[in-house]
Amino acid sequence: MCLPLQLLATAGSTMIQMGAQQKEAEATARNERRVAMQQKIDREIGKVQAMQRQTQRVEEYISAEKSNLAVFSVSGVDVDSASIQAFQEANAVTVGEDLNAIAFQADMESRTRTVQAGLAEQRASNALSAGYANMMGTALTGINNMAKIWPG
Repeated sequence: MCLPLQLLATAGSTMIQMGAQQKEAEATARNERRVAMQQKIDREIGKVQAMQRQTQRVEEYISAEKSNLAVFSVSGVDVDSASIQAFQEANAVTVGEDLNAIAFQADMESRTRTVQAGLAEQRASNALSAGYANMMGTALTGINNMAKIWPG
């Protein structure tokens, strides 16, 4: 193969390889940004679901309290008695604890999603940096190969 064709082939293959490395890095970065966005969406969905669970728990409590009062009333139990008041207060404390537990779990899941999103964003940045470093390595290899071909 003549010298100009060898140089052209080396330069061309180097450029093609560098372009492929750039596209791969960009695709990886896009994918990681999508992962980060999904984590953020999941975090917000989790917050809404936690509020729904809390609302449901309060509705269950109110329904159970109404049922209990109806049963006590039908049974002839004084619903204003100290024992019934203590029973209702204990149930209210339990519901409060349940609501706190739901909120705590939602907060922990939200924090986890936030960290996961941040990590995905960092991976996107790292993918681009690594891609550029690979491209530079390929360029230097191509230059070295052309120098070996060049008469001198």
